[in-house]
Amino acid sequence: MANSKSRNTSLEPAEIARETIKRMAMQRIAPTPDNYQRIYNEIAGLPHIESLEEAMARALKQLPRDRVENIKWISGWEKLLSSRNWKSLPLMLVSEMEQKVAQAKRWPDAIRDLLRNWDGKRSGLTQQRKKEALERVLINFANDPSLPEKIQAMSRSWSEYKASEDVVLSGTENESQAGGDQASGHSPESNNALPGQSGLRVAALQESIRTAQDMLHLSLQHGLIPRLDGYPELQVDARNLLKLAEKTYKPEDWQLLAKQLKSLFVRVELIGVEEEAIKHDLLSLLKLLIDNISELVSDDQWLRGQIAVVQTIISSPLEKDLIKDAEKSLKEVIFKQGSLKHGLAEAKHNFKHMVATFIERLGTLSDSTGSYQRKVENYHEQLSNIDDIVQINALVENLMQDTREMQTGILRSQDILNEERDRVLATEERMRRLEMELTELSEKVRIDQLTGVLNRRGLEEAFVREIARAERGDSHLGVVLLDIDNFKRLNDQYGHDTGDAALQHLANTIKDSMRPTDIVARFGGEEFVLLLPDTEMNDSVAIVTRLQRELTKRFFLHNNERLLVTFSAGISSYKAGEQQETVLHRADRAMYLAKSTGKNRVLTEDDLERARNNLSSAV
Repeated sequence: MANSKSRNTSLEPAEIARETIKRMAMQRIAPTPDNYQRIYNEIAGLPHIESLEEAMARALKQLPRDRVENIKWISGWEKLLSSRNWKSLPLMLVSEMEQKVAQAKRWPDAIRDLLRNWDGKRSGLTQQRKKEALERVLINFANDPSLPEKIQAMSRSWSEYKASEDVVLSGTENESQAGGDQASGHSPESNNALPGQSGLRVAALQESIRTAQDMLHLSLQHGLIPRLDGYPELQVDARNLLKLAEKTYKPEDWQLLAKQLKSLFVRVELIGVEEEAIKHDLLSLLKLLIDNISELVSDDQWLRGQIAVVQTIISSPLEKDLIKDAEKSLKEVIFKQGSLKHGLAEAKHNFKHMVATFIERLGTLSDSTGSYQRKVENYHEQLSNIDDIVQINALVENLMQDTREMQTGILRSQDILNEERDRVLATEERMRRLEMELTELSEKVRIDQLTGVLNRRGLEEAFVREIARAERGDSHLGVVLLDIDNFKRLNDQYGHDTGDAALQHLANTIKDSMRPTDIVARFGGEEFVLLLPDTEMNDSVAIVTRLQRELTKRFFLHNNERLLVTFSAGISSYKAGEQQETVLHRADRAMYLAKSTGKNRVLTEDDLERARNNLSSAV
């Protein structure tokens, strides 16, 4: 078999192995046994052999998750497969076997008790009523692991009425008792509660109490108490109620617990109202502060982007995703601006140093000029007092020497000042370039950091710009809202990193496929908005359909596994005078109609209107 040639290829196994290693190195695939086997099979033309882990993972996904026990069992196995901690496998198997064995051992006792009490004669308890009681147990607990215990409890409830049966000593007494009951208008059935039904009612009541306690425990422990961090008194009261709920069984105790819970919730509600007022006041204060800063730094273009983002957030209802995205963008921009700001400060420092040098050189030049003036005056006095030609020649030579020295000093100062002037020009150019970079970074807060397209803030500004252009030129503006199909399932199955990569894949495909004048923005989550200037409805449909085809051609790879990413889209056309929200809403409704009618479709506002008319006609 080692020398046999592989199916569907003329290559020898050794050649296939070399090609496999080469391809893994070129594609930078992790050198794991599974990856090697998969690539080897692809080259050899062999069918993919599913590993045990893959088969188990696929089987687990197909199992029903309609019960808590099933979910826990499946989660345990999925955790084991993901961690590959095979040391815990024997313990898990032994635990499950013990549970099955324990459950199997309970069945003989349950059946034995049922048979023993089934034929027993009980006053007011007929075979028909026992049958009805058994049917109720089977209906309510058929899929419950505690079914044997429920049957045993029902059987014991039948036997609990043995004492009442012993009172009936003879048929005569029974008849007389029956006659008395009939004379008094009561039947034995009304005097004696049905034992099976009583046991079921007690069991159901106990189960309801336990369920209520569990729900209250979850609500307080994981819902309310963690949200009372700033209110220690309320936390203490909530924990006291939690302890009280665990010990509450009697109706009067439940009534007391309900009153205390109501009192606690009223106090929490008052705190919520107060916190809402505080939040409103803080937002107003922040808005006032931001508006004031905007006025003070109106000339600093590099701050405009950050201020605009904060103004957008506080002027509309707070959204967690919007705040998180803005925070991420601002952090990156502020970090880069900090680096550039340091360079700008250094450039300004150099400029100040140059000015100081210039003033110093002017002072030195002034001193040199003053000294030369005094020497000239001194030479003038000496010249008026001498007649000897030799002395006059010496004086002239000294004068010429001083003149040359002064000229040299002036030239040196001129060179220094020229150097400083060039340095000033370079510094000014650097300052201008740094300020431009700061301004460009400020504009980046309008960019979605994950996909590189416009974010909500950038979309709003682009919308305003394109609407104004459409109204000036009386032209069409197509608006497209598209949403990735089955994105939640993609996230759940492959992880959020894969979901982010899918968003980037779609954004890159859109940017590569759209016209230069078209605008793309991430609207939120897995939704994108396209603005198509000078585009009628039919052309908009053609553009988006072409984009769908292009997306299907470009396979999205996850761990070298090809995943098909599709989207559903809704298209509307801007009408003069309407708001952004209005035209987006129509595109949104058309997109949801596309999703509800099969996904991976493109529908327009006209399709939406036709669907409404058809629905009205049908009604």
